[in-house]
Amino acid sequence: MKPIEDTIETKDLYLSSLWYAKGIPLLNVRRKESQCWFVFANKTACEAMQKGYFGKEETVIAKEYADAVKTLKGLVFST
Repeated sequence: MKPIEDTIETKDLYLSSLWYAKGIPLLNVRRKESQCWFVFANKTACEAMQKGYFGKEETVIAKEYADAVKTLKGLVFST
């Protein structure tokens, strides 16, 4: 497992779906009260994608992104 400082957390489902669709390893789903936090490896790569995501410059295969949204929603609403 990568060192803790090389991880990044977000509660943004759609940003998480981008990272998941792009192959960034999902390490954990942490629940705090009614919120779910997605914990991903490779903070540097995630931050670069995040910049492109909000700048509308990041691209992803639509089917992979849709599948990632469904998968992560399943994790949020399970149990």
